[in-house]
Parts: sequence; structure tokens; C-alpha cells
Amino acid sequence: MSLELHVLFQIAVVGIAAAVLSSLLKQSGRDEIATLVTISALVLVAAVVVTNISHLFVQIQNVFANQ
Repeated sequence: MSLELHVLFQIAVVGIAAAVLSSLLKQSGRDEIATLVTISALVLVAAVVVTNISHLFVQIQNVFANQ
């Protein structure tokens, strides 16, 4: 499996898990914790995206450095 698909599946799993957990917490009356779960998932996905963008910039820099 390529790296791009791995990252997409990783983000999808985090999103699905956060949605299910948030839904369960809201049904049990714990709205504040559900909000914290959603924000935590958003931060985790943002960290994954920023890491991959950083790797992309390094690869672009290497392409232009080798010319």
C-alpha cells in the first residue's frame, strides 16, 4: 500500500472513531467530553497533515537541490 493511501486510511480511522465515540458520549449526556474528543481528533489529524506537508517540502527541496 502506498504512503498516500496509508495516510488517508489513518485519517479516516481517526475520524470514524471520533465520530462514534462522540456520538456515544453525547447520548450518555457527556457533551463536554464529546467536544473534547472531537477537538482531540482534529488536533491529531492536523498533526498528521502537517507532518506529511513537511515531508513534501523536504522532497521538493531535494528535487531542486539535485539540479
